[in-house]
Amino acid sequence: MEAPKVSIWTDARPEPGERHGEKRYAELLEEVRVADKLPLHALCTTEQHGVNDGYLPAQLPLIAGLGAATKRIRFTTNALLLPLHPWRQVVEQAIVADLVSGGRLALGVAAGGYAREFDLFGIDFHKRGELMERGLAFIRQGLHEGSLPDGPGGTPVPVLPRPVQSRIPVYVGGGAPKVIDRAVRLADGVMPVDFFAPEREFADLWAKKLAPALARHDRSLDDFHFTICVPLWVAEDPERDWNLFYKNAIEYQFNQYASWAGDRSRVGVHSDSDVPWQREAMLVDTPEDIVRRLRDIRAHAPYHEVVFWYRIPHIGHERALAHLELIADKVVPFLAD
Repeated sequence: MEAPKVSIWTDARPEPGERHGEKRYAELLEEVRVADKLPLHALCTTEQHGVNDGYLPAQLPLIAGLGAATKRIRFTTNALLLPLHPWRQVVEQAIVADLVSGGRLALGVAAGGYAREFDLFGIDFHKRGELMERGLAFIRQGLHEGSLPDGPGGTPVPVLPRPVQSRIPVYVGGGAPKVIDRAVRLADGVMPVDFFAPEREFADLWAKKLAPALARHDRSLDDFHFTICVPLWVAEDPERDWNLFYKNAIEYQFNQYASWAGDRSRVGVHSDSDVPWQREAMLVDTPEDIVRRLRDIRAHAPYHEVVFWYRIPHIGHERALAHLELIADKVVPFLAD
């Protein structure tokens, strides 16, 4: 396999207590312009709806704007909640984002996990698996074949203009067995997430879920993209940064997700621990140890790409910029070796 790609992830949230997004989006523009000049593969976005902290609700318009302001870095929706969006609109907006960015889009989609979001859109939460099956086939046809069967009586209707890429990659977010199987059957890759124990969890996912699914459907990592998604922080003194701000950042992020889900077990907690985040188990370490641990994960779960949140609330703009530079200098070249 080629050297793993390193990509970054944003939810565009302001710092806690900040209600206006203008400052945060200006900072995001500066951050992605810096990332565009560094050896980072892609900027990934994500979405939530009806939440109280300014989490990004509209990914493809943002990607189109950032694509016009950059030259090299790719963009991935990670992930667009497909059951909540009109599928033709997803296809058309993805094509426009691909055109504006000069062919730098990958479309990651997921089923969603928070019932309250489905209530907002008037969609049955329990049908999200069925909607993903149908929606994936629909958007792939529109992106790759140039027409959709949504005319009168199911007649084909053109999808124009055509994107820059002849084949915009379509990935599926999630790590449950059904999600993995769906991704292998219907998509170009999968993007599972782990917060708290990536060495153990990704090895388990590969051995028990992804490798069997690839074999079952006669696919391999030659034509299927495996991306792992994690919180990650590199520091010369990781314990200092953990105590100074990163523990607060992880606690804030986890507690927000748990609040939206209404159940801690649905957001990565598999024990009764009141404090599931432990620095030693998470990827919060020195540059040398982060490189070693990412290599070790890849030895047991042969991923193509690692995506990490480079900024979540409590980290701040200046720290995020410095961290991008540190990753580019101390991690990416050594992973390539």
